[in-house]
Amino acid sequence: MRATRLIRRISRSCAIALCINAVALPMGTVAHAADYPERPVKIILGFAPGGATDGLARILARMLSERMGQQFIVDNKPGAATRIGIEAAQKASADGYTIGLATAVTTAFPLMFDGVSFAPDKDFVPISMLGRAPTFLMVRKDLPAQNYKEFVALGKKDGKLTLGHPGNGSNPHIAGLTLARAEGMPVTSIPYKGTQPAATAVGAGEVDFAMMEYAVARPMVEAGKARLLAVTEPRRSAIQPDIPTGREVGITKDVEGLTPWFMMFAPIGTPKPVVDALNKQLREVLATAEVRQQLAQLGVEPESSSAAEAASYFNAQRARVSKLVDELKLSLKN
Repeated sequence: MRATRLIRRISRSCAIALCINAVALPMGTVAHAADYPERPVKIILGFAPGGATDGLARILARMLSERMGQQFIVDNKPGAATRIGIEAAQKASADGYTIGLATAVTTAFPLMFDGVSFAPDKDFVPISMLGRAPTFLMVRKDLPAQNYKEFVALGKKDGKLTLGHPGNGSNPHIAGLTLARAEGMPVTSIPYKGTQPAATAVGAGEVDFAMMEYAVARPMVEAGKARLLAVTEPRRSAIQPDIPTGREVGITKDVEGLTPWFMMFAPIGTPKPVVDALNKQLREVLATAEVRQQLAQLGVEPESSSAAEAASYFNAQRARVSKLVDELKLSLKN
């Protein structure tokens, strides 16, 4: 009997201890998240130092460091169409101390690499949208077309327009081919090793046109070596407000918004309070006049969002790119 009573007392004690631990664990997790960050945070970027994407990451890292009391450090891991950097961030510990920056190219990963999905809430946790870099129709300075209507007329009559782009399946490539297809213009597609070489080729007269973000087109435009005929956005760009929109000049809506964009993300399993804390800080940072002015110099228009809105945008863009690649009969596999 004594042994039985002892076993019962031990069982009750264990049950009470288990209940206490079950309650204490989430409370400890919440307390830890409330103190976040307690050490430096790494932002992994799939691009080399320099350029608009790197500049964006460094501006945000500096502002987050100032506001959150710990250093946010940009870690550049370029290569394989940003896959190296993306996977490094995706596979990091889900503790909020390693996050990543995704761009438009990541939506095409399933079309580029076998066995790679990179899907929201399955392979990563969206934190917030960061912004977009509006795409402009850029033409060489001496192209005999002063506006979009004349550009299309020239393309149909001549049939020899050349499109410069930074690689097969890139946004500028898909946008240029989609525009040409909609207008019934035959074009010759010429790839270059990056957006800057492609923009330089337009300025040098090697190719007739390209679809470029302003930060890349700007040197050629300011030097008088290239012109901008339109921006492929539903509203005029704050960066170049005198340039008409695609809607104003009649560019197909299939091209509208097909432009570089940026999103912060975290590994799957990152605590929601940590994601919420980062989302709050990013939204506040992107709303400041200082950051908006700095990003304008990079050709980026700030655009924050909730985590759910970021996931929805990513999925919509992935479906859109997949559809266009299929319609254009492009193969993105290397």
